[in-house]
Amino acid sequence: MKPQKKQYQKRDQQQTMDPRLKKCPFCAKEVKHIDYKDYPTMKPFIDYFGNIMKRYYTGICLKHQKMMKAAVERARFMGMIAYRK
Repeated sequence: MKPQKKQYQKRDQQQTMDPRLKKCPFCAKEVKHIDYKDYPTMKPFIDYFGNIMKRYYTGICLKHQKMMKAAVERARFMGMIAYRK
């Protein structure tokens, strides 16, 4: 039993940063609107397959996540970003 406790203690000691504690990068810059033509701004929040990454991983607040979704949808419709693969 004691060796198992040591394994659990080691696992508990390894602390990783909780993604929920990230601050919204758009709130920090006081962004009021996310433009669908601004690809460099949207790129870090879109994965290789063209999917919008979840808030849990990016740290974006709900308000800006909805703006990001609308901007990505518009950019896809205009042909600036490929639809999901």
